[in-house]
Amino acid sequence: MKHSAKAALILFALGTLLCHARGAHAQRPRPTDKLPIITSTRVAVPDGVFFGPLYATIGAGERKIADEAVAAWIIQGGRRVVYSGRDGAGGFENEGQSLRIYDARTGRQRKIMAEYYGVDEITEVTTSKSATALLVEMSDGGLGASYLAVVDPARGEVFFRRWAKIISRRGDIIVIGHYKEDDWEKFHEGGDAKIKPYKTERQNLNTILRRRVIFNKPDR
Repeated sequence: MKHSAKAALILFALGTLLCHARGAHAQRPRPTDKLPIITSTRVAVPDGVFFGPLYATIGAGERKIADEAVAAWIIQGGRRVVYSGRDGAGGFENEGQSLRIYDARTGRQRKIMAEYYGVDEITEVTTSKSATALLVEMSDGGLGASYLAVVDPARGEVFFRRWAKIISRRGDIIVIGHYKEDDWEKFHEGGDAKIKPYKTERQNLNTILRRRVIFNKPDR
């Protein structure tokens, strides 16, 4: 009789543990659960300024994700959005802008770049090693020259070139053209005029993404 009671207690304990394990397993997110996706963004710009609150459409609703932004770009299939702000590193008349990245799943955001120039355009590139590189085109308000940065969205700015443009890209390889001071006036006068760079360089984006992060000190 005593042995039967012990066996019953053991079976009861095993059943309790099995139920707990099943319950814990049921609470875990399933691989098929849909992740939140950003489908559109808008900067609510009041009259007379070029910045305002940033809103993102995530799922069926719109959410305010930043009090202030200049422009925004959806990346990584809608899982994240990158947006520019006015708190860069200074520059000509304090025109330098920043970049921040917002994660739709976690709701967290962080600063990934602070530059001395205004951000004009961002191009997302997925490399042959499935890494993401952001090609950031910038310009200044004085000379009107172009600047280039490459940003790793996971770490920050890892590459920079002054008075330069990307003149071609094939796969992981970008070709950068370097220009002289007088060339920028020709660009603005001729619009799409063919201005030849005085030198070019080839860079592999996978190699660039392994570089150290650039931290620009504020000059103001």
